[in-house]
Amino acid sequence: MYLLTVVSVIVLIGVLCLYGGSFRAIVFFLDIPTAVLLLLFTMALLLSAGMLKDFNNAFRLVIGKKKVQGLKELKRAEEAVSLAFRMLISEGVFFFFVESVIILGRMDTPMALGPNLAVAILSLVYSLGAALMLLPLKSILSMKIQEFISEEE
Repeated sequence: MYLLTVVSVIVLIGVLCLYGGSFRAIVFFLDIPTAVLLLLFTMALLLSAGMLKDFNNAFRLVIGKKKVQGLKELKRAEEAVSLAFRMLISEGVFFFFVESVIILGRMDTPMALGPNLAVAILSLVYSLGAALMLLPLKSILSMKIQEFISEEE
């Protein structure tokens, strides 16, 4: 069921591109270096916070049908997802401003402003898209916590 969220975000981008004129506009949304940098930075921050394993557990608890072993495991997974959500938003804004400073520092060629600004905005798009995909995961974990607590009573 969670994969429906991922598919819906991808379909939404496709529909918006079609609405914008042609399906070839999807190329404007592809920037592999920004996506990889965002992913690596998020994983490094989760690792430094000691939450990378719990973040991985969140996916296994929701998608992989891993059996819940305790309330502590569920709460740590929920906290890891919340942390990743906040990190993604912060990283997107941070990357955008850093790239904007670099762009403004190289205003020698005004013709390059549009494409360079589009790449800077993609860091926001990617981080917000990833954050959107984490919201249902967090909600499912919250429901599992409530179910676990009610089963113990």
